[in-house]
Amino acid sequence: MTYATPADMITRFSVKEIGQRADRTVPRLVTDALMKDAAAGNSLAAYSAPQQAAAADAMVVLNRALADAHNTIDTYISARYTLPIAPVPAILGRIACNLARRYLYDDQVTEPIKQAYDDDMKVLGLVRDGKAQLGADATTNEQPTSTAGAELVSGGRVWSRENSGGFL
Repeated sequence: MTYATPADMITRFSVKEIGQRADRTVPRLVTDALMKDAAAGNSLAAYSAPQQAAAADAMVVLNRALADAHNTIDTYISARYTLPIAPVPAILGRIACNLARRYLYDDQVTEPIKQAYDDDMKVLGLVRDGKAQLGADATTNEQPTSTAGAELVSGGRVWSRENSGGFL
């Protein structure tokens, strides 16, 4: 189960932005329409063979960024939740898209993209540390299953035979 799909990336950002970041060919062969069709899983028969190859390569890049985002999220939430998480809270879709977008930009990250990435990493850290919950699924209102149980933390013993000075 994935947290976000290529179509989610295009919906959340834009087909032009995602296509430009995923298409590594020069000159750019993946048009907006081609990227939209490739992300949706539509037939690419109407496009030329070089365009189809460029679209396939772009989808590999985009899916790798999404897989990296998925693995990053799993690393953080596995401390608190049973994986695979079901139902998937909507916040994980947003976080996955933001992380994948950051990974697509490599070393050309803009400040807003970096800020969204940093904010989402903080949220994941809070979830990992038990200071935030993922929330309920928007459609079913069902909470994801947590593996976190009750925890008792003590500051240590106050009294012991060794510390009593012979009184006990």
